[in-house]
Amino acid sequence: MRVSGLTLGYQAVTNGYQVGECIRSMLPIVDEVVANIGASDDGTREAVLAAGRDKVRLLTEPWDLSLREKGLLLSRETNRGMERCTGDWVLYLQADEVLHEDDLGRLGEWMERAGRDPRIDGLSFRYLHFYGSPRWVQDHPFRWYRRAVRAVKNGRGVVSVGDALKFRRRVEDRRSPAHRRMAGGRSLRVRAMATDVTVYHYGWMRPPEVMVRKQKHLDRFWHADGEIEKRYSAVSAATIYGDLGHLREFRGTHPAVMAEKVGSANWEFESRAGSQAPRWIRWLGYFTAYPLARLLGRARRAKV
Repeated sequence: MRVSGLTLGYQAVTNGYQVGECIRSMLPIVDEVVANIGASDDGTREAVLAAGRDKVRLLTEPWDLSLREKGLLLSRETNRGMERCTGDWVLYLQADEVLHEDDLGRLGEWMERAGRDPRIDGLSFRYLHFYGSPRWVQDHPFRWYRRAVRAVKNGRGVVSVGDALKFRRRVEDRRSPAHRRMAGGRSLRVRAMATDVTVYHYGWMRPPEVMVRKQKHLDRFWHADGEIEKRYSAVSAATIYGDLGHLREFRGTHPAVMAEKVGSANWEFESRAGSQAPRWIRWLGYFTAYPLARLLGRARRAKV
């Protein structure tokens, strides 16, 4: 079984992405890493190569920012990276996502098990979303996604869609060309096996001023420049961490590759966790407020 790792990150260093840690966390289980960094000129190239020069293959073609609205550029660049992957599996981590070394053995077992089942297209992982500091994770069951597919079988027509959070499986479409144009093509939900492997997501664990810069950079893939300035006119380092009220203290261990970043997280973050309602009351409120999500087992649109 051959495994390809895949990540992407344009100007990752400037915007505080843990792209080096991301790559190092997957190195023990992959045979190669395809890193799509576009025309980054901020040290991202050097950080990626330093993480795993022997296994890393860089994609440095400029990203076409004309496709940035609605985040579609992210899925396009993800798929461009997938086309370069040569493994039986593609393990896809975004540049602020990290695997724990304790999970790698089980991940290999899950791949072996799913590889023997022709009905399975991929594997879904659990998520921990760190917020504000390494001490806190988001605890809301619907506003922050709890699972996502992060490993897919290669060569089965599985592609990244939308803003690169999800995958779909293309199927042969035998309808007439006119019908295909009207329907926009056909794709099916990826058939994924749920695993006990966890993705450690550090997308919201940055110094406040870096967090503002990162969010403005990320929004470039959804909105025009003028709209971004308008959206962030009232956002500052003092207000960027505003999604409070449902945090949970993290009592586990961080991945070893994150030791330096976690140890240097000395900025001020006011969690206000002491003023939260007890967890059982909050969760009762969640399931009252989101009855459809409870019945369908689906989360609202995720934060990235």
